[in-house]
Amino acid sequence: MEEYKVRIVFIAMGFILSLIIESIILPKIILISRKKSLFDIPDERKLHENPVPRLGGVSFLPVLLLVILIVLYIKVNVWNFQLETLGIIMMLVCGMLILYITGIKDDLSGVSYQKKFIMQFIASVFLVSSGTYINNFYGLFGIYEIPIAIGIPFTMLLCVFITNSINLIDGIDGLASGISALALIIYGYMFYISKQWSFSIICFSMLGILVAFFYYNVFSKNKIFMGDTGSLLLGYLLSFLGIRLAMNIPELSDSYPSNSILAAGSVLFIPMFDAIKVMYTRLCIHRSMFCPDRRHIHHRLVDIGISQRSAMLILVSAAIIIALTNYWGAKYIDINIIFMTDVITIYICNKAISYQRYKKKLLITSLVKFPKEEFQDRKNEIE
Repeated sequence: MEEYKVRIVFIAMGFILSLIIESIILPKIILISRKKSLFDIPDERKLHENPVPRLGGVSFLPVLLLVILIVLYIKVNVWNFQLETLGIIMMLVCGMLILYITGIKDDLSGVSYQKKFIMQFIASVFLVSSGTYINNFYGLFGIYEIPIAIGIPFTMLLCVFITNSINLIDGIDGLASGISALALIIYGYMFYISKQWSFSIICFSMLGILVAFFYYNVFSKNKIFMGDTGSLLLGYLLSFLGIRLAMNIPELSDSYPSNSILAAGSVLFIPMFDAIKVMYTRLCIHRSMFCPDRRHIHHRLVDIGISQRSAMLILVSAAIIIALTNYWGAKYIDINIIFMTDVITIYICNKAISYQRYKKKLLITSLVKFPKEEFQDRKNEIE
């Protein structure tokens, strides 16, 4: 069998195994969560109306590790392939394990944001210890090669930021898992064409887990959330894979796409932009950046009358459009023009959503404050 066909078999094996195992485990987690009353309780900020089990993410790491071990064992012992990235994968697993334990504790009893940040920074140490860090901007902002003294601390901060971006976007059914699944497809494809087979297997194995979870999170009557265990784990994994993909590796330069940093960042552009916008807004009104509220883009879409599922589809579709247009556009257009176009476009869309939200709130206020005969005149003025 030709080598590239064998690689595809391993990738498909990882996806199918993880999909099957996760589909078997999730119903059992739902059952245990209900028996032990391990629910995410609704409040004024959250969008669900009934208590929902929140331990879906508990299955992510065990299933991923089991599938990777099975696939890599067959890869090494049956097909006699070299496992050239074992050290890097071990560092990835160590970082994931730290956030996995942190997430479980947070879902069961709560963890302060200060302690979560400390754990995220410790996990980021394992990322850079693997030799993975941002060492080239490929002309973004006019910057090319980056010295290691700047690249390593920048990478650690970026890892923590991406991890939190995925954690913060996990506010409506299917959103975090949908955007993460899209990222894994793109990352898996780019690792494949750059001949980093082991990372491609990891991407598609995690994708199988998310497909199974997405069904139970969005479509099943027995709904389950991934919780902080899942979102922190996903965020860290995506930051690790995205940074690895964006890293300039000389020995892979012949097979590496020139737009790798743009492709790595574009697919996560919406959650990263949303995190920056929300934190900046909180600072402007003299609130803690880490104080939860309803200023996230998915909250505002729901507030203007869009259903949760429609809001999820809109944001995931937008992420697909941004990722694909940037990937192909980078072949013909300067990276800085593409980046600024993305920023301006999402800024305008964000302002439009905020205006519609403000307009709806003003109408509701008018309905409460003004007599019925004055309301229509006030409505016409606003429109």
